[in-house]
Amino acid sequence: MVSVSSTSLVIRYVAVVPALTLAFWRMLSASGMLWGYSLASSGGSLSSINKKLTVFAGVFLGFHFAFFFLGVRHTSIANATLLGNTGPFFTAIFALCAGQHISKKTYLGLGLALLGVLIVQGSSLNMGGEKIWGNSISLLSGFFAGLSYVFSAKIREETRTAVYGRSLFFVAAATIGIVAVFMGDSLVEFQKEHIVWLIFLGLVPSILGHNMLNYAIKYLTPTTVASVPLGEPIIATMLGYLIFSERVPLETILGGPVILCGIYIILKNYNED
Repeated sequence: MVSVSSTSLVIRYVAVVPALTLAFWRMLSASGMLWGYSLASSGGSLSSINKKLTVFAGVFLGFHFAFFFLGVRHTSIANATLLGNTGPFFTAIFALCAGQHISKKTYLGLGLALLGVLIVQGSSLNMGGEKIWGNSISLLSGFFAGLSYVFSAKIREETRTAVYGRSLFFVAAATIGIVAVFMGDSLVEFQKEHIVWLIFLGLVPSILGHNMLNYAIKYLTPTTVASVPLGEPIIATMLGYLIFSERVPLETILGGPVILCGIYIILKNYNED
């Protein structure tokens, strides 16, 4: 949780580097580190079916990071991290669509989380296109994170973390690269002094953060693992205030606790008979 909380701060700090460029090199550097580690340790390989599933998981993860990095650039750190970590809300929705049992309390949690999202998003409707765009793509990043966790749970049943992570991050990097080209961003638009931040993003929030979540998902449900980064909005918002003097938007103060309360209810009750 602490590791992933550093992401939005680096995105804001290295403001001269395009968001998608940061996201691309974050994933590619993380993939390279894991390839080096797993090959040196003879970690094994993905099965045929898991290779196909990893492509889907990697594409969804790539979209998650592409939209999250862009979201941080177009809305507040508080809003981007809050909406980008709505993964548990979406994994519960996916479980409902798959016909899994959903308790009445879980419906309550889903309703509260949705209400909180509307509070955070609704107040930006009359505050200009950039903020509502930033909030929307941040929320979309949460949707894609939830999808990626669903695939990760299946793959990790029989695959080591490093073996899965090296391919997952590579596919994510390729996906972000395609998005960047489509949006006209250069993947090499950075200076030598920025390289340390590209490596930092690959090591700290990716390997020490998201790769650890991939490890845990073998033993926990996708909804539970998706809930771990819920502390990110709190940590990132506090650090954003201390480092960048970025105020916390009123709608986030009002809607944030509602979202977190709803997701807590989902986590506590979504498997209840």
